[in-house]
Amino acid sequence: MPQSALSILRIAVPILILGALALTLDVDETAKALSASDPLLIGAAILAVEVQIVVSALRWRFTSARLGQPIGLSRAVGEYYLASLLNQVLPGGVAGDAVRSIRSAHGARAEDTGGGAGLRVSVQSVMLERLSGQIALFFAAGIGLLAAPLGLGISLPSESIRLVGIVALVAVLVGLGGWLSARFAKGRVKTFLETFGPAIRQAFWRRRAFLVQAISSLTVVFAYLGAFAACAAAIGQPIGLAATLALVPLVLLSMLVPVSIAGWGLREAAAAALLPFAGMNAESAVAASVLYGLVSLAGALPGLFVVLPWPSLTSATISTPKE
Repeated sequence: MPQSALSILRIAVPILILGALALTLDVDETAKALSASDPLLIGAAILAVEVQIVVSALRWRFTSARLGQPIGLSRAVGEYYLASLLNQVLPGGVAGDAVRSIRSAHGARAEDTGGGAGLRVSVQSVMLERLSGQIALFFAAGIGLLAAPLGLGISLPSESIRLVGIVALVAVLVGLGGWLSARFAKGRVKTFLETFGPAIRQAFWRRRAFLVQAISSLTVVFAYLGAFAACAAAIGQPIGLAATLALVPLVLLSMLVPVSIAGWGLREAAAAALLPFAGMNAESAVAASVLYGLVSLAGALPGLFVVLPWPSLTSATISTPKE
């Protein structure tokens, strides 16, 4: 698909979905729930977003250091805030990560990465860091889907259970195909695997890297879930631990589909479809999802400090009127 058409699609899809929800649901009830939100719980949700961003930055810093491109702590956190903010306002959800890769390569010391290798290592570290988080989210969503009948008494259709089995089988086949390609493939596939394979081993396997990736990524996922649960409670519709663990990961998983801006529209549709299983009506589910989107944007606003020139009190010149 041409890039221009894809950009239009990423803007049109959320507008169409939100428009369909507005025609289907009681918009006044959704707006009323949002206007009555508890500010203390909104603050708690924003705090969970901050935890998610900072821990993600630490995960990126760890991954980049494993690939031989160390990043300072303050720089990693600042760049991650900027990337998170850009991902919130630009179509596709990855523009911020592209900027993070370029800025990280530009700021890397030449003696650490070796000139032209800087951008390649930077892109690899960003891709693997995002992959770590997405694996954890898929894992949480799969566990939630299987646990929903136990925790919520939901009788899921056999198609859903079959879908989990198919995904697991595909994952095994992809892993087997990757291993076979690494041994026998020719040309570009083999070159790609030979280039990316060592980075994967360094970032995910060697010297107990798996433990760091797993702990940090699961912490980020729990921060996601905590933020959404706080948003639901803020509108007066707490969903409980079982629903948070079983249903919210599935709602958030919809945001990974790259045809929107920060998951808007897709997330609200998923919430309206899934959260009624937890006893919440569709209008409240959409309100919780909208509040979550606003909270995510607010939590990423410190990224503005990375790019905007803020005056320094120590360097400002204070003039006094002449007598």
